[in-house]
Amino acid sequence: MSTDSTYRSATELIADIAAGRLSSRALLESYIARVDMLDPALNSIVALNLEEARLKADLADTAVRNGLPLGPLHGLPMTIKDTFEVLGMPCTAGASTLRDHRPRKSAAAVKRLEDAGAIVFGKTNVPAMAGDIQTYNRLFGTTHNPWNLALTPGGSSGGAAVALAAGFTPLELGSDIGGSIRIPAHFTGVYGHKPTYGLVPQRGHIPGAPGELAEGHLNVVGPLARNAADLQVLLDVIAGGQVQLPAPRRATLKAFRVLLWTEDADCPLDSDMTEAYRQLRLELEAAGVEVVQGAPAGASLERLFAAYLLQLGAKLGASLPATRRRFMGLIAPVLRVLGGVIDMPRHADKFYEGTGMSHADWLLAHEHGLHLREAFLKTFDDFDVILAPPTFTTAFAHDHSSVISLRSLKVDGKKRHYADLYQWIAPATLMGLPATNAPIGLTRQGLPVGVQIIGAPFEDRTTIRFAECMAEVVGGFQMPPAMG
Repeated sequence: MSTDSTYRSATELIADIAAGRLSSRALLESYIARVDMLDPALNSIVALNLEEARLKADLADTAVRNGLPLGPLHGLPMTIKDTFEVLGMPCTAGASTLRDHRPRKSAAAVKRLEDAGAIVFGKTNVPAMAGDIQTYNRLFGTTHNPWNLALTPGGSSGGAAVALAAGFTPLELGSDIGGSIRIPAHFTGVYGHKPTYGLVPQRGHIPGAPGELAEGHLNVVGPLARNAADLQVLLDVIAGGQVQLPAPRRATLKAFRVLLWTEDADCPLDSDMTEAYRQLRLELEAAGVEVVQGAPAGASLERLFAAYLLQLGAKLGASLPATRRRFMGLIAPVLRVLGGVIDMPRHADKFYEGTGMSHADWLLAHEHGLHLREAFLKTFDDFDVILAPPTFTTAFAHDHSSVISLRSLKVDGKKRHYADLYQWIAPATLMGLPATNAPIGLTRQGLPVGVQIIGAPFEDRTTIRFAECMAEVVGGFQMPPAMG
C-alpha cells in the first residue's frame, strides 16, 4: 500500500472497508510495514499484538463478505496510548514498576472502540506515569519528533501524536490533564481534542492506579487524528451516547464569532507563534470571519494558572503517601518566601500547597474555581469559540534533566521556566471545557504551529466543527517531509 493510502482519513478507510473496496488485513499489513520501516528512528511504538490483530482483521473481512452488521469503526486498525489498559497487551504507563502489568480487561474507552470494530495492534510511548510534557522513560527510551528528531514531540500523548504524524495509525486515543493531548498535537502538526470533563469514562487509565474506580479530577480522555472530522467520529464512539451533545453553533466558517486570545503579560509567546497567529487572523478575516482580539471576560492567566496548579497538586498528591503530602504542603510557604528573592517558576507554591491540602481546603479551592469559571463562561454569550495558543513555543530540544521544576527553555533569547509550558492549557482544564487543537501552518524553521479552540461546556461539536471549517483556509495536517 502506498504512503498516500496510509495517510488517508479514518472516515474514508472505514467506508472502503465496509464496502469491500479495501481489506482490513491489507490495511493492517501496510501499517505494520510502515512501523517496521520508520519507527526505529522515532520510537513511538512500544508494544505490538500482531497475531491477534491479524486474526481480527481477517474476521472483519469475512464479516463484510458475508453481509453481517458492521460497527462504526469496523475493521479499522489503530494504536493506543500506553496509559490505557488493552486486553492481551501490556500496560506500563512508561513506569518500570508496571513492566509486567497485564490487564484482565480493556479500559472503558478502549472497550467502546473494540465494540465498534476497531482493531488495536500497538501501544504508543509515554513519559513515566504520564508525568511530563516530553515522552521518554527508562523502559522504552525517548520518542522523537518526526519534524526534527532532535526535538520532543511533547507528552504525555507524545507517542500517539508521532504515530499519527508518521502514518502508523489513522486514529489514536489520548488523555489530558496538563495539555497531554493538545501540546503533542501542536508540536507534531496533528489534531487533538480535549473533551468536556466527564464526557468520556476514565476507568482503566493509568494513572490512577490499576483497578481504580474513581474518575480523576481534571483529567479527560479524548481523540487524536489527522483531520477534524475523524476527531468527531472517534469522540462519538468513546462518549458512548450517554450525553446528547448539541449540534455545532455554526455550520460555515464565516458564521462563527471568534475571540482571538494570544496576548497575556504572564506568558508571552515565541515570536514565530505570534506571527503565525497574526497570519491566522488575516486568513480568517479574508474568509469573512469576524475576529476580535482580546482576553475572555475578566480572565487573566495568572489567576487561572494559580487555581489550576492548586487543584492539580491536590489531584496528583492523592497518589502520594500521607507523610509526603504533609511534607510537600509544608514546602509551600517556603516557596512563597523564596519567590520574592530568587527566580522561580510562577505559582510553584500553589502546586505544593495543593498536594498537602485537606478535603475542606480542596472544597474551598474548588468553589473558587467555579467562580472563575462562571465569569469566564460569559464570554460565550458573545463568541462561539476562543482561539488561544496550546503553549508559548513550538517543539523544543529533548531535555531529560532529573529535576523537572528546575528545567528552563530559551525563547527569543530569554529564559523561560519549564512550568510555563502549562499556562495556556490551564483555563480549559481548570474549567472542564472542550478544547480542540488544530494545525494552522509552519514556522520559518519548518515546525508545526497549532491553535487551541475552546468552547462552552459540552459544545465539543462546535470546537471540532470550527477546526474542520478553518482547514478550508489554513490547510490542515501536513506530512513531515522525512515521512514521505
